[in-house]
Amino acid sequence: MKKKHVLRLLAAAVTMGMLAGTASCGNANQKTAQENPPAEEADSAQTEQEHESAEEADMVFRGGTVITMLSEDDTDNTAVAVKDGEIVYVGDEEGIETYISDATEVIELDGQTLMPGFIDGHIHEPGNMMTEKKELILPEGQADLDVYKKELQSFIDANPDLPIYKASGMDLQAFPDNIADNEWMDELDTDKPVVIADVSSHGNLTNKIALEMAGVTKDSTPPDGGKIFFDEEGELTGYLSDAVSLLSTLPIIEYTEEDFSSAMKEFQELANSYGLTAIDSGGTIYETEDPNQYEVLSNMHSAGDLTLRINTTSWAGQPLEGKESDRLIKLLDDSQKYTSDFLQICQVKFSLDGVPEGATSALLEPYTKEAGQEEGYAGTQKATEEDLTAFVTAMNAAGYSVETHAMGDASVQRSMNAFEAAAEANGGTPDGVINKIAHVNLLTTEDMTRMADEGVIAAMQPLWFYYDPFFSAQEESNLGKERFGQEYRIRDMIDEGIIITGSNDYPATADFAPLHAIEAGATQQSPYEGEDDDPAYIRNPEQSATVYEMLQMYTVNAAYGAHMDDIVGTVEEGKKADFVILGDNPLTCDVKAISDITVEYTISDGRIVYQK
Repeated sequence: MKKKHVLRLLAAAVTMGMLAGTASCGNANQKTAQENPPAEEADSAQTEQEHESAEEADMVFRGGTVITMLSEDDTDNTAVAVKDGEIVYVGDEEGIETYISDATEVIELDGQTLMPGFIDGHIHEPGNMMTEKKELILPEGQADLDVYKKELQSFIDANPDLPIYKASGMDLQAFPDNIADNEWMDELDTDKPVVIADVSSHGNLTNKIALEMAGVTKDSTPPDGGKIFFDEEGELTGYLSDAVSLLSTLPIIEYTEEDFSSAMKEFQELANSYGLTAIDSGGTIYETEDPNQYEVLSNMHSAGDLTLRINTTSWAGQPLEGKESDRLIKLLDDSQKYTSDFLQICQVKFSLDGVPEGATSALLEPYTKEAGQEEGYAGTQKATEEDLTAFVTAMNAAGYSVETHAMGDASVQRSMNAFEAAAEANGGTPDGVINKIAHVNLLTTEDMTRMADEGVIAAMQPLWFYYDPFFSAQEESNLGKERFGQEYRIRDMIDEGIIITGSNDYPATADFAPLHAIEAGATQQSPYEGEDDDPAYIRNPEQSATVYEMLQMYTVNAAYGAHMDDIVGTVEEGKKADFVILGDNPLTCDVKAISDITVEYTISDGRIVYQK
């Protein structure tokens, strides 16, 4: 089967919407970095007599390879039995027979591979499924202002009643020197504000009408960590990086709970087709702080419509002072009534910096002159170390985990300073609290050691590890070749003992198929047809992870990070029946064929939720 290049649907802007989730956040069986619990030896009392009295199973899978993810060499099992949504047997063909009755659904694997369902460690659900009906997604791979202008005008003409026109997926490579400006937007036939998010979702290009309505002038002050861009004459270009708060007075696109529910169902269908059975949210795309979306998810679960387990994330806004932690603690406390084994509410997220391609990542050394910034500019951060530390300390003390968005080495350093200080203030990191840093593009060797020592998870994106055609050229220009080569030190991080979870930050990267990311992380090059043997797409091959380590990122590690390792992440008796059945074995096939492996079935809670 030929590899299919799943194009990035250019990202919809991630708004500061609030989504809380549910379930007990404490995990009694927390693991150390990159470790799996050893496979339990069979109790000598489990004799054939016990198997003869075994409960008849609802489902049986037999005749294949079972990757339990308990250890790399635990691949001798060939059959699994499921009863009431839980695994009741893992073993061989002979042992499975006692679990089969006339009422048992038997799935013959015929040599296929069964393993734990994949878990995405950082995703913005429901992504473009929420916004695509009311906002424009610019065509991918066409970094051309004439194309953008034509698409925007067609969208404006087709939607005369919208109060504002929003688009996403703008590629900065469409502009000379990759510096965006809004002069061409004057030609659009509209008297309404137009805001276009770039591929990272951190930068926004606004027309002059939007700037005027929002009151943004040359004298406006950007928020901490944000940037207003000017041309050589000192005039506004209309491009704002990590400064969307300046546009807060503009009209918004209204989304209802029904919109959210419908988009989540569509999102789940695609996720299940990729073999995903759970997600660790990076923050939902939802333009409201109404916590009733928790109720929507809870109602979906009650109706049997929820096919993904979700560790939800609530956004922390600016300024990051005492009132913000008080607000979030109350929100999460009040929302615990929605907790279930499918929903967890125990995590908040704060975006500490921006993105390197937008020159808003906070660095320890200045950006290059090619970034077009003033001499010595190294980016800024959205919270002081004092405020971040106080916030983390309060949230952790209340039993809630904190994730920071930190791409630059300076913001990773500040995150670690805050996590260490919070642990000291709280007498150690409280049980059940698992702090994270999302993205971790750059970090010092010292902070690598600190992340491992403090048990701080790195939520990373393997499809960013290779030299991709979307972000890499701009990052290399802004950071310089040497520092660009220091990004994504995956091998070093694993060897140091950092727990890494795998994701693709959808919708910033539209392809969130785990098998594509697993191949990319194990090869450090593109998994896509026509690119997978092209040296132009290779990056830092010495930093490759093994295939098993990549599988860990999407199973046991992600389950732990999502506070779900007590119920999913491995195939063993007593855990929930969340599986993916693959057409080939990723541990034994050619590493460059992993992205070609088909998802045959996805099983969630003992239900078939996807079948090829």
